[in-house]
Amino acid sequence: MKMTITHINFFISLFFILSFTNLSSQNQDNPWIISFGVNAVDFYPANIKGMTSESGNETQWFDQFFNVSDHYNYIKAPSKLSIGKYLNESFNVELAASINKINKIGNLKLEESLSYFAVDLNFNYDLNKIIGNTTWFDPYFIMGSGYNSIGTEKSLTLNTGIGTKLWFSKNVGIKLQTAYKHFLNEDSYRNFQHSVSIVLKFGGYDEDNDGVYDKVDKCPTIFGLAEFNGCPDSDEDGIQDSDDACPTVFGIEALNGCPDSDGDGITDKNDKCPYAKGEQKYNGCPDSDGDGVIDSLDACKNRPGPISNKGCPELDSDGDGVIDKLDKCKFESGPENNNGCPDIKKDLEAKLSELANSILFISGSDIFYSKYEMELDQIANLMKKHNNLKFQILGHTDDVGGEESNLKLSLKRVNRILNYLVSKDINQFNLNIQGLGESMPIDTNETREGRAKNRRVEIKILN
Repeated sequence: MKMTITHINFFISLFFILSFTNLSSQNQDNPWIISFGVNAVDFYPANIKGMTSESGNETQWFDQFFNVSDHYNYIKAPSKLSIGKYLNESFNVELAASINKINKIGNLKLEESLSYFAVDLNFNYDLNKIIGNTTWFDPYFIMGSGYNSIGTEKSLTLNTGIGTKLWFSKNVGIKLQTAYKHFLNEDSYRNFQHSVSIVLKFGGYDEDNDGVYDKVDKCPTIFGLAEFNGCPDSDEDGIQDSDDACPTVFGIEALNGCPDSDGDGITDKNDKCPYAKGEQKYNGCPDSDGDGVIDSLDACKNRPGPISNKGCPELDSDGDGVIDKLDKCKFESGPENNNGCPDIKKDLEAKLSELANSILFISGSDIFYSKYEMELDQIANLMKKHNNLKFQILGHTDDVGGEESNLKLSLKRVNRILNYLVSKDINQFNLNIQGLGESMPIDTNETREGRAKNRRVEIKILN
């Protein structure tokens, strides 16, 4: 079957109709695409009848498809130019022209190279419609027709194939393509044409010149801002005019773009203090010291105090957080649960525990380092001052060694502490000891530092 001039004119006419009458494509970002690069023509894997391999066997489809050195025909110069146009989200159309020199047809090397010229009109189907959109990978399927000239042989072709565009940026990328060309002239050899091209996109339309293409510009005839999809914000308050109740007056979003004189987020008509920045819960009036009494009613507006004292602070002489009128020890700091008086036992126990916890023993021994005698002397002095109290001394070890031996070791350690304190004139009947071994660690036994902390002594007040 041979194609006539009428068929050629049909394809050319179809190209121009699709290019210039598809008005929706003019609203696409950068609808035009141009590419230039190199092409290679390969006859060997096209299953041509009578073509054999070097061993004499008939070639098959896709035989040695990537054998560049033996079968590819190419020239070391730009040899392909194309221009394409987006039609819709699925299709674009491309017109391409390519030149080449044919030196080998399969395994047959020609004595003289043949000139090669092709013009192709292809439709590309975007495979992202199937596999899902990507930002840089843009594969497509090819179908179309063309006119090819190889030496003196000329023929129309039916084309099919695949390709992909790999985008380096919004407008620049590289295109890889493989197309099978089936010649309608029976005297011509079908072939594969491969190409690698640089790709450039251009032609986005922006009627109002605001930098937002009409495709995504929600206000295409009015100069606007990109953050509002091309719509304007006349008063520059960050709210686009269509959502702004006061589009010509600077306002705030919370008030739909209308002004608030004192900037407290409350409209002036609802603000009882419209020219003093305040809070919603006080109807726009300020409370400078945050005590719940608005400034206009606060006798001490910069110092927090209760409403019962007209917003002024209650006196707290010892600064313990318990006001003097409720503090039974107003000149001695103490907790609220003790009516502002110091908790002697709690403070004493904390101090004794702090000193005892600092005493470290030699690993596996009940001997403490001599440098800790200072802490023990401080413990003895505190116990003497409170000789009406009874104390419990608790001993702990790390987990080095057996559990039973550690229990015995902890008892030896508290006995050594007991003996030291008794030597410092502490009444033995005021002291109680208990060895707990490795049962109550305060740190990991996996490290040297943790084990050292676990070899410790604690002191509790019993009454």
